[in-house]
Amino acid sequence: MNPIRLKITEGMRTLMDYPKLAGPVPRIMVLESQYWLDSACMNAAHAMGWELAHAPVALEGEMPREMIAQFIQTLLEFRPDFVLSINLSGMDENGLFAGLFADLRVPYVTWFVDDPRTILMNRTIYASDYAIALTWEAAYADYLTKTGFAETHVMPLAVDPSLFNAASSEVWDHPPSFVGNSMVDFSEREGVRIKNHPRLNAVVNEAFEADRVTRENFSKGLAAILGDLTNFDAEEQRAAELYFFIEGTRRLRHKIMAGLTPEGVVARGDDAWRQVTPLFGPQVNYRLELPDFYRRCEVNLNITSIQMASAANQRVFDCPAAGGFLLTDAQSSLEMLFDVEREITQYHSLEECVDLLHYYRNHPSARMEKTSRAREHILQEHTYTHRLQRIAEIVRNRFS
Repeated sequence: MNPIRLKITEGMRTLMDYPKLAGPVPRIMVLESQYWLDSACMNAAHAMGWELAHAPVALEGEMPREMIAQFIQTLLEFRPDFVLSINLSGMDENGLFAGLFADLRVPYVTWFVDDPRTILMNRTIYASDYAIALTWEAAYADYLTKTGFAETHVMPLAVDPSLFNAASSEVWDHPPSFVGNSMVDFSEREGVRIKNHPRLNAVVNEAFEADRVTRENFSKGLAAILGDLTNFDAEEQRAAELYFFIEGTRRLRHKIMAGLTPEGVVARGDDAWRQVTPLFGPQVNYRLELPDFYRRCEVNLNITSIQMASAANQRVFDCPAAGGFLLTDAQSSLEMLFDVEREITQYHSLEECVDLLHYYRNHPSARMEKTSRAREHILQEHTYTHRLQRIAEIVRNRFS
């Protein structure tokens, strides 16, 4: 499929024909939607003294005419070294803007922090010689390469130290807790779409009954769960994959939290948690409340989404940087990011989680030591400043 192209005048080509990353500092244009990563990257760019522009874009659906005009005006006036988008936000489904970047020879970087298969749906119209894909989860790298991006790189998440940056507390007035959504509402919403396709609904339910909806199978792709996909169109496949991710994660979170109820672990999030455990409390605002909550919580539990086969999620970086002790489920990438013996406490089963919870509740000094080591490491190597520096290096190596 060849994408529709905007008409590029010679004046526009001349205006945008400039050497990339030739100035004293990088010039980055962020397509700003509603992802936390937008503001984290902009905060990092400010902290490094980079030149920054941002254009509001739609997270989903169509962009109003005024937003499109502002987007193009910012691009032409700012003349960035590269454009950064999260999860392809701001990119129209016809690939019009991706084509615009390619025709103007402006490097475009999109950082996927959710399953890119449900975003791209095998479409190649977003790829070009000027498009670079980043993925927080290594399992999706081959897929992105096959979709046609000029380069694909694994880029882990990190921390925004302007929000999460405090030493450990010696007073913990919050009990062991898991801060997160119950996924009930999300699952019900996606489940309605599945039920509208009776044939798909039958095989999806059978996959859950046969325990094929696992983290490992999800990473391999929909065929690893459903087998032959020829009877289902692209929209049906997307609906199934989204539902497997959401409902599979809901089941995992509910199983762990129900098992930890006798241990006094509290769920903090939406009201649907009351269906799972009598120990629940209100949501914790990410920017305004969560940093202090992590620090004052005796033990912070982590339950990683099944769309992540190996990656560390945001909590792995935020919680220790905020001075909070984290008890996380084991992910293979932790071995590459941390000294796990000295910095990370991870469980491989509910039983091991309970044992570790008992131990660390009774050994506060051990909690503080691990948190301190992890926090120091994160601030030295795993901030969004470090990630932006790496992105600029990738762009420079290809385009400067």
